[in-house]
Order: sequence, then C-alpha cells, then structure tokens
Amino acid sequence: MTTMDPSLSVRGKIIAALKADGELTAFVPAARIYPSKTPAAVVFPFIRVPMLTGTVAELDGGSGSDQSGMIHCFTKLSATVPDPEAQAATINAHIVRIVSGIDAISLGDGESLGVHAVQTQVLEDGAEADAFHGIVRVRATAS
Repeated sequence: MTTMDPSLSVRGKIIAALKADGELTAFVPAARIYPSKTPAAVVFPFIRVPMLTGTVAELDGGSGSDQSGMIHCFTKLSATVPDPEAQAATINAHIVRIVSGIDAISLGDGESLGVHAVQTQVLEDGAEADAFHGIVRVRATAS
C-alpha cells in the first residue's frame, strides 16, 4: 500500500541528502541542517527544511503526490564570513546540485521520489544586521 501524503518521507530524504554531502557540510555542518524548527541560540550559517506542501495525485487508480516548497539557508557577517550574501548564493548552488540528484529514491512504501530545484533567490535578512537569507524552491514527485 502506498502513502497518499509522503510529506515526512520526502523531507527526510532531502535532509539526509543535504547532511550527507561533504561539499555542503564544509559550509554548513550537518548538525546545523534542521527541519522546521531551529534552536533558540542558533549558530550561523544554518539551513532549515520546513514541511513541503503536498498535492495528492491519484493516477490510474494508484497514488502519488507532488510536493513543493522551499529550503532556506541563513548566513551572517563574521570574522570567517566576510561576504554573507556570496555565501548564501554558494550554499543555494550546493542545495540545487544536491536536490537535483535525488531521483528514483525509494520512499519505502512502493513509491519512488524525484526532486528538482525550480527557483533560487538571496535576500537581505531584515531581522538580522549583515545577514542574508537564501531560498531554493523545490518540487518533488512521489509516484
């Protein structure tokens, strides 16, 4: 039996892929790649992967789902990060590379997952001085 809403599995596969990538974790340690909630005393840079939005797709009597949402990175000026805007763009590029490699991954219930990036953006973070917020919009298909 397949799951009509594999949101947790999809997010778990994305987080696992990000944490397993040595090039990304050279910028953002795996311990700073979070699901929706970040710690109160968060250390920059960090990544947050909130739950994606699921659209149930019942095709030919089977089940599946389209998932869409955003992966966020946050960077801040420091002694080791002289250009947080450039760092956010670099982290975004790694996220795009990693999620684009998630293809035909089993979700463990008969469904397989394919993910791709559809849009990126880096914004000045108004809540933090000298901080930037990178966003990668993703689309995942579980079928």
